[in-house]
Amino acid sequence: MNKILIIMWKDISLLLRDRTALILVIAGPLALTLGMGLVTGSFNRSDDAPAVSEIPVAIVDHDDGELAQPLIDLFTGPDLSDLVSAEVWEDEAAALEEVRAGRVAAVIVIPDGFSQSFVPDMTTGDSPAPVALQVYGDPGSPIRAGIVRSIAEEFTARAETGVTTIRLSLTELATSGAVPPEQLPDVGHALSEGLLTGDASTSTSGLIRVRTETATAGDDDQGFNLLSYFAPAMALLFLMYAVTLGARTLLSERREGTLARMLAAPVTPGQVLGGKVAGIFLGGFIQMAVLILLTTVMFRLNWGNPLGVLLLVVAAALAATGWGLLIASLSSNDSQISAMGMALTLIIGIVSGSFIPGQSFGPVMNAAARLTPNRWALDGFMSLAAGDGLAGIAAPVAALSVMAVVLFVASAMLMRRRQTDLLTG
Repeated sequence: MNKILIIMWKDISLLLRDRTALILVIAGPLALTLGMGLVTGSFNRSDDAPAVSEIPVAIVDHDDGELAQPLIDLFTGPDLSDLVSAEVWEDEAAALEEVRAGRVAAVIVIPDGFSQSFVPDMTTGDSPAPVALQVYGDPGSPIRAGIVRSIAEEFTARAETGVTTIRLSLTELATSGAVPPEQLPDVGHALSEGLLTGDASTSTSGLIRVRTETATAGDDDQGFNLLSYFAPAMALLFLMYAVTLGARTLLSERREGTLARMLAAPVTPGQVLGGKVAGIFLGGFIQMAVLILLTTVMFRLNWGNPLGVLLLVVAAALAATGWGLLIASLSSNDSQISAMGMALTLIIGIVSGSFIPGQSFGPVMNAAARLTPNRWALDGFMSLAAGDGLAGIAAPVAALSVMAVVLFVASAMLMRRRQTDLLTG
């Protein structure tokens, strides 16, 4: 065990003396986080104001139906007044130009026939062809656009639930004979009126409820800060690069003859590999810990439950180390590791949502993101930043741990097949 620790400490000492590597894995994510903060205006908010508030939204109504008005009332009413600032536009082209210019975060277009697409046939209960609500988001404000999209989708989902209820009710009434067939249209109209009509406050509240709370001065919840997303996103992005740097030393030292000298000492190949793996993990852990400390001090970020942060960092570093080992086991030289590591870092960064928050992704991209350690770790850090306890990170920690085990086993099998080549060339 002492020999493994000695080899591990040797690698950590080399990393700490490598100024270029330190700049890449520490200064790089800090600079990107700072840039994201300046671009999103996260440094300009006051302590008592939420980071995401008064999101500008344009609504274009081509439907003018019974369901369109409750949707408009929802976005322009008092329930969302602290979150969105919505206006109704007549000109769709002008509204879309506003979102392209970044002057509004999203444009909601209510197409003609939207309300009627929710009204089932009053006799059979069948629904007409769906007419989709259209939401256009500003690419420069993905989080704010995602919030608007989520509200619109929730509104539509509640309306669809109401239609399903009407359909099932009509079917049950028809099959049971409780209502004569000639009265089914009247019953259907009455049920539809409960979904589509009524005063604005009633119809809006029936379809979707939004509760907003303002934290008092003594509360820990300070509102959502975009830096709480981009700080861990950038740290995790460079964590993947850091572990590939560590994995590269395995082959670069073989090329330079350092590994051969180690094996000439009274150590086993397993101890050498164990020390190298421990060094890669500890290097990634130290990088994450330093970035968390610096962003806490420099940007006043609240990362959440300290124990939860520690568990998440350990799990993320283990999973990232597994990816680094897999690359090392598949590479023939250190240059190949560098190329594969850079490509993998960028691919994982894009797929996981390190640059663009994942809520703007489709189902295929979201499924692919679940194969990356960055996405699971990001979900965990966001839960902690939102005030969740250890229970909130149970799934991310478990997923990262399973990922680490699978990657370690796969890497060990590949390395065992070519252990002689890997260690001695």
